[in-house]
Amino acid sequence: MTEPLEAIEFLARSPNRVAVLRAVADEPHSRRALREETAASQPTLTRILRDFEENDWIRRTDEGYTATPLGWLLADGLADLLTVVETEQHLRDVAPWLPTDELDIDLTAFHDATITRPTTTDPSGPLKRALELTDDARDHRILSYALNRDMVERLHAATVEGTQQFEAVVTDATIEPLRDAPALWTQFRAVADSDTVTIRVADQPVSFAMGVADDTVYFLLRDDGEVLRALVESDDERVLRWAHDTFERYWETASPLDV
Repeated sequence: MTEPLEAIEFLARSPNRVAVLRAVADEPHSRRALREETAASQPTLTRILRDFEENDWIRRTDEGYTATPLGWLLADGLADLLTVVETEQHLRDVAPWLPTDELDIDLTAFHDATITRPTTTDPSGPLKRALELTDDARDHRILSYALNRDMVERLHAATVEGTQQFEAVVTDATIEPLRDAPALWTQFRAVADSDTVTIRVADQPVSFAMGVADDTVYFLLRDDGEVLRALVESDDERVLRWAHDTFERYWETASPLDV
């Protein structure tokens, strides 16, 4: 194989080849162990091991088959490629609504993110999940252009009636609809006046809805028609660090809320 794409195609055509290479890159394996771990047939495994030895990707030792330096290099690169492809597939139908203009981290940080989508049996699933995260949090931050009735009611329970530490950066457009609903505005004012709450109003547009509930970052994703499409949540350290940094950036220039 003289071309890079030939090597990629060679490996990608066979899940067994990928499994064997990743296995021996992790630790030495006997032939029996490889058969058990990969479920490859004996003839298939024999061909794979022969091909890999010919390409100097593996070698036989007293402990079993192990990757050579070239094999480790290839296995690491293949793992990275698989992560990229898996992340692309995972995020494909929600990526248009992620705040990618703000995200300055590698999207592979969302590889293991949990995505809650509306379904025919539970059309409000994303909002319900956001409320669950709100209920359970000891420390909660929100950076958002919108707050609905359900969230205000849960925040009231968590802060006024509970002990949640809550900080928020919202916009004037977030506040005005609340003022127009007297009962809701009374609840929101009680939240804002709580000793465990600090709310500021951004001096710049906020185009996304993000929360940090303890160590979990969540995004409520809406389309251009303000239809809620999904909730994406992640506890990846890169996402968490980005979320706190972004919140602080908006917080520093925001003004105290005057209720």
